[in-house]
Amino acid sequence: MKSLFIVSFIIINLISQGQTVFSKVREYILVGSFKTPLAQLDSCVAKNYQKDSAIYYKGLVYLKMNNLKEANTNYNLLTKSYPNFNDAHFLKGLIYFSEKKYDNSISEFDIVLSKQPKHLNALYNRSMALGWSGNYKQGIEGLNKCISLKPMNHQAYSSRAYWHDKIGDHDKAIKDYETSINLDPKNFDAYFDLARIYREKNEKEKSCDVLNNAIKSGSQIAEELKEMFCK
Repeated sequence: MKSLFIVSFIIINLISQGQTVFSKVREYILVGSFKTPLAQLDSCVAKNYQKDSAIYYKGLVYLKMNNLKEANTNYNLLTKSYPNFNDAHFLKGLIYFSEKKYDNSISEFDIVLSKQPKHLNALYNRSMALGWSGNYKQGIEGLNKCISLKPMNHQAYSSRAYWHDKIGDHDKAIKDYETSINLDPKNFDAYFDLARIYREKNEKEKSCDVLNNAIKSGSQIAEELKEMFCK
């Protein structure tokens, strides 16, 4: 679940930074509709209209669909036709991440960051790849940089909390989850992880309060979990 969450975050943010011509593609992706944006991107490729970007976004869309074969196909086409396309290494880093080849993923993101040190999405995904490869502290350091660049980034706080939890620093994890929830009250994963930490600390009342807040924010799953956490 966590890796899917990461890929979703990255694709949405990248497309939101894209050129205006891709605004409709972004809207479809945000609602989980992929057939229409792929048709639009194919049209761009056929008409040779910003073909490099269209191929790149096709790779991202297929990655969002968890179709790694097609994502790789578009990456290969992109690098063959446009070897100097700036974010090709970023796309490959995401593909490696989805394949759980974290060391390779980190290497690709390093190439991006050598040219663009403030590439927020490369920093974020590199941090996650570090964490998933077991380098939690380095992952946290990377997320610290993300937060310094974008202090209102609720995903970075939530992910940093996840790594703090992994190394047993529950107080920092709690603080980061609370910050993430304050920034985005619909971040239900943060509620559930926060409730779990409180339950593991035998603070059942706080755990139940977190789930009640999740319910107030619109979570249906929290209703089901409440029976277990609020006994």
